[in-house]
Amino acid sequence: MVFLERRPAVRSGWADIIAPGRLADDRLHVRVGQLNSGETWEFTASQTGLSWLHVLEGHLRGTDHDITPDHVAMIARGRSIILTSEGDSTVLVAEVPRAAEYDPHLGSGLVVNDWTREPVLVSEHDARERIYLATPGLWGTNAVKGEMITYPPGARGASHHHQGAEHFQYIVSGRGAADTPAGRLDLRSGDLVYNFENEVHSFKNRSEEHTSELQSPDHLVCRLLLEK
Repeated sequence: MVFLERRPAVRSGWADIIAPGRLADDRLHVRVGQLNSGETWEFTASQTGLSWLHVLEGHLRGTDHDITPDHVAMIARGRSIILTSEGDSTVLVAEVPRAAEYDPHLGSGLVVNDWTREPVLVSEHDARERIYLATPGLWGTNAVKGEMITYPPGARGASHHHQGAEHFQYIVSGRGAADTPAGRLDLRSGDLVYNFENEVHSFKNRSEEHTSELQSPDHLVCRLLLEK
């Protein structure tokens, strides 16, 4: 059944949000790391896997790529990247160890996209806004799908479920609530909600404060959909 994990406080090093073995088929690992200013981090994707790198705070500089909160990076099948933290940085890593099973054509590679340059899609049914982060066109694979969803103050999405897929939502900022088969879950920045196939759920931004976009306390969700 659906579960909620809270991001642990990390001053240095790494901590698991979804640890290896937490899911029965071990399809997803999620961890958060705190890199100190000047610290160098080398990351290598597993030979059969795909990883999503998302800088929550700070700036990581590489030989060929800079990664900031405006970027999302995908690294797959044995590819390595070496990054140095410019100032202190917080990084979210979602690893899909068996991604090659979902997409046999998944190749070794690295993709870094500036998601702020992607189209903003406005819902026809409510006030939510959506930006696609991980699609076959952006990442060159259909193993996973991902998006950033913004819930303005007071906004709520319709109840829904997914067939043939499991997914998680990571709360980037703000506070809200999720209605799930386990009841209502109060959410805040740093929370992760994992939904299994066919579980009906919905989200709401509980804030009623109206602010400008640059100061917005909106409830942002980074969602990764894992095909079965």
